[in-house]
Amino acid sequence: MALVAARGSASEASYVVAAMTAAAAVGGPLTGLVIDRAVHPRRVFAVALVAMAAGLSGLALALDVGPLIVLLLLAAVAGLAHPALSGGWSAQLPTLLPPSRMARGYSADAATYSIAAVLAPPAAAALVVIGAAAPLWLTAALALIAIAALPLVPLPRRSAEQRVARLRDDIREGLRALFSVPALRRTTIITVLGFAAQASFFVLAPVVAESRFDGLGYAGLIIGAFAVGGALSALWFTHRPVVRPDRAVIVSTIISGGALLLFGASPAPWGVLIGAFVMGAAEPPGVSAMFRVRVREAPAHVHGQVFTTSATLRITGFAIVTALSGWLLHWGVAAVVVFGVALHLVAVVAGVVWGPHLPRREHWLNRHSD
Repeated sequence: MALVAARGSASEASYVVAAMTAAAAVGGPLTGLVIDRAVHPRRVFAVALVAMAAGLSGLALALDVGPLIVLLLLAAVAGLAHPALSGGWSAQLPTLLPPSRMARGYSADAATYSIAAVLAPPAAAALVVIGAAAPLWLTAALALIAIAALPLVPLPRRSAEQRVARLRDDIREGLRALFSVPALRRTTIITVLGFAAQASFFVLAPVVAESRFDGLGYAGLIIGAFAVGGALSALWFTHRPVVRPDRAVIVSTIISGGALLLFGASPAPWGVLIGAFVMGAAEPPGVSAMFRVRVREAPAHVHGQVFTTSATLRITGFAIVTALSGWLLHWGVAAVVVFGVALHLVAVVAGVVWGPHLPRREHWLNRHSD
């Protein structure tokens, strides 16, 4: 948004976003490894926040006159910091909360993502009116505030003896855990493919706005319905956390796929908005459940790597499906809807096939833990 406002080039803006996303994807596993091996993890997060603030501040300064290559490099710096401040930070909850509060803790953590999704777009749009670089300055300022608040978080210091394993061994173990531990493998497959399938919704939003509401401006209303559904659902599950995380990952993905079908196939505006709302509402319980499965199944000393690598796979999948959905638009909205819904179904089927055995049907709703 800031780049389009400052330079009037949507293509340059897409290149900068791609540079930031690619850096986050490439740097994710390494970032997680650094966090896991750090004796003082607080310092790693401080460096990540400084990198984020520096990259965004540089972008703000170079926005109007800087050459594109400089913007790409600055975006990459900010992108490298992203995995630490998302998946890497979420991986620290087990060190901060007792086991009895983990379910609510991860529900609250998932809520922060959904609430940010509601507040960030309108805030950015409002700030662009003040100045094209204003959204970037605000985000950089928030990163600096986070640095000041970091000492208030009681992140424990790790023993140096915990990090005697060779770097190569830790890399292998972290990557192996994602696909060798059955429950973690199932959750990884479902959440990576399911999250990627959501890209179809965002590609379709402006097209559906024009065809169902007769105005491109209604795309904001559609995405707003998605965000509000996510925020309300997140607040609900903060107070009533999911008690069966493995099932929640499966069920939330099925609901998301059904909502995408309603969103894309409904001829009525109300059906479009309900589909968007339900699709947004399905995300927080799935994210919270995903975090809990990762913590439960991954070896403790590679938690950070598992979280950041999973986030990297999700980001990469989302970017790929965004490109594919844009290409499929040549065949119309129906082609993108079918693709997105089919990807949801593939996510569930593949996860179930390559995951551990599901419980007996009579225990599906009665058991209180997976």
